Amino acid sequence: MLDDKEIKGLLLRTAARDEGSAQAFERLYRMCAPLLLGVARRIVIRQELAEEVLQDSFTRIWAAAERFDPVADRPVAWMVAIARNRAIDMRASHDVARVQMYANDAFADSEGALEQFFDWDQGSEVVEDQRRVGAWLRECLSRLQGVERQSLVLAYVQGLSHSELAAHLSKPLGTVKSWLRRGMANLRECVETCMGANR
Repeated sequence: MLDDKEIKGLLLRTAARDEGSAQAFERLYRMCAPLLLGVARRIVIRQELAEEVLQDSFTRIWAAAERFDPVADRPVAWMVAIARNRAIDMRASHDVARVQMYANDAFADSEGALEQFFDWDQGSEVVEDQRRVGAWLRECLSRLQGVERQSLVLAYVQGLSHSELAAHLSKPLGTVKSWLRRGMANLRECVETCMGANR
């Protein structure tokens, strides 16, 4: 467990910007990086994004150390808040980009995408014909309502939990679950119709 008193001393030494600041900041990094990386990882999920959040967070901690208030702020909580806010910002920006580019990016591997949505028989004709499957999936996704499509992509491809999805979309949990159920049903029906029409 991190010692608030020691962390506070390292932050104040970092803020002093004297000959010992760099050494204090290096020790601060070694002590706190695992905790902040864990915070970031829980929010952005992907390891490479979490590592980027970690680096950004320590850059901000270095820059903001002079504004740290040792009386009003608990040092570990102060640093965690910086990492958490950066992770939330990054996740939001990446979610928007992923939703906008889902047809060309998240579903470029049509077999992998279908496995995210359906439990297909691996010997079926659908899995064997990648181009056709990809075309069906993109077409069917494009027919869904925007909120259904966005919910499915974020939940089933990007791995957001129902509660994370509700928070991200600023909607009640029940509404998000309803969009997911309806979107999945509509997507399945559309893809199965395409399958039947092309047999």
